[in-house]
Amino acid sequence: MSDHSWEWIGDSIGRRAQLNPKREALVDLDTGVKYSYHDLNDRANRLANYLAEQFQVKKGDRVAFISRNRVEMFDALFACGKLGAVFVPYNVRLASDELAKLIENEQPKVLFYEELFASTVQELKNKLSSLKHYVILTDEKQSEEDITYGYLIHYGNDSPRNCPGLDLEDIYLLIHTGGTTGLPKGAMISHRAVLYNQLNNILDWGITKDKTYHVLLPLFHTGGWNLLTLAHLMVGGRVLINRFFDPGLTLKVISEYKPNYVFGAATIFRMMAEQAEFESIDWSSVEWVMSGAAPTPVQLMEKFWEKGIKMCLGYGLTEGGPTNLCIPVNFMNFSELKEKHASVGKPFTFTSAKIVGDDGQEVEVEQVGELIFNGPQIFSGYWRNEAETKKTLCNGWVHTGDMAKQDKNGFYYIVGRKKNMYISGGENVFPPEIETLIYQIPEVHECCVIGVPDPKWGEVGKAIIAFKAGKILSKEQVLAFLKARLASYKVPKYVISVEEVPKNSVGKIVVQEAVRLYGQPQDN
Repeated sequence: MSDHSWEWIGDSIGRRAQLNPKREALVDLDTGVKYSYHDLNDRANRLANYLAEQFQVKKGDRVAFISRNRVEMFDALFACGKLGAVFVPYNVRLASDELAKLIENEQPKVLFYEELFASTVQELKNKLSSLKHYVILTDEKQSEEDITYGYLIHYGNDSPRNCPGLDLEDIYLLIHTGGTTGLPKGAMISHRAVLYNQLNNILDWGITKDKTYHVLLPLFHTGGWNLLTLAHLMVGGRVLINRFFDPGLTLKVISEYKPNYVFGAATIFRMMAEQAEFESIDWSSVEWVMSGAAPTPVQLMEKFWEKGIKMCLGYGLTEGGPTNLCIPVNFMNFSELKEKHASVGKPFTFTSAKIVGDDGQEVEVEQVGELIFNGPQIFSGYWRNEAETKKTLCNGWVHTGDMAKQDKNGFYYIVGRKKNMYISGGENVFPPEIETLIYQIPEVHECCVIGVPDPKWGEVGKAIIAFKAGKILSKEQVLAFLKARLASYKVPKYVISVEEVPKNSVGKIVVQEAVRLYGQPQDN
């Protein structure tokens, strides 16, 4: 433990409420309710006191949530900060069996859940004996045994609360990684990591009290909290939430509420660009939009550029921050931005990055290697999983598993996933290079390229393509396009048409799921 008192870091909402109690902090777009900083702090105090007094939640205990984006999740995060407890939001798409395994491993003291997921929680109650306390996010009881959130907030003690002895290294969040193979791993995010992620946001993106941010990512992902959301609340800005992403609603929000930034995956921006309102709404408040989590076709970026919107790429992962790399968009004009459109940018202020070879040594400029990160914003390891922690966190550096290169000006480019690279006839093939070209075909909506076994070449490529409605191309047409632009060993041997490419809850294409579903060496 450090010699300094860090208990204030767990009560950042209390500090902001002292400074700007009446200032608007959060708007729930689904209910229309607006919350001031005083409101958020008062709700967090009531929840923290109830958790401590009724459920005996103390420093280090876990508080779990199954919910879409709601104000109650902010209450819980801030209440956990005041108690030194750990906030554990679960992916709402997980089945009860998956949730039960996570809960058995993480042992939360209490589980809060949205009414929408009541049937899933009932299944959990039938499977679990260790979890004693459940709270439903309603005002009225659905059954006699229910504890309702409305009751808890109404009767909770509103006395100020903080956690004496809190240390920067104490865990604040348990965020589950993608879980593309096996059970999701719980990444431990400390108060130190949360603080420096927000400082990276504030310093590199110029977040101030006059800014507004609309959260499009789910709050069970690190990006939901640590990209822009908490940074806005740290400086006295305004945050907008709604239950789930809807492209039409998002455009309406941009028109009416004038958010300054939009962050999401390529899928989100593609859906927005396909809306009729995309062309007509007023975008003047939006300083930039940033795409992460998946490759973004330049054709999609051009649609935003044509509207005068600075669209660019960024890169981050739960274990690394996620404030790792971003285009310094505030310091680049349009021509510079377009020139570097394929780059994911440079390291944030408090992030260190380098590219290493298999020997662990840094590679030369323009050479491909594994991207690794260090800095105060990184995670503290996986919950009760030392073996996986050692694989990812080596000598203080987070090993991403992503292959990248750096140009002479210090800009980073993602080449492909180390595990997704395949070897065809002794040549390394990185699927993103092929996917980028496939996205240039006007009829293509989404795509994914994987390696499949081949008796002659060892592995060959297979392109999995979701075409736009009524615009399906033949295998021969796709391959003809690629053969004119790629070395022969990079051209996929197989092409299949699917209705939808497998994606996760933030719109990122899940390659492992694509391999599971379509990994056979054959066409349709």
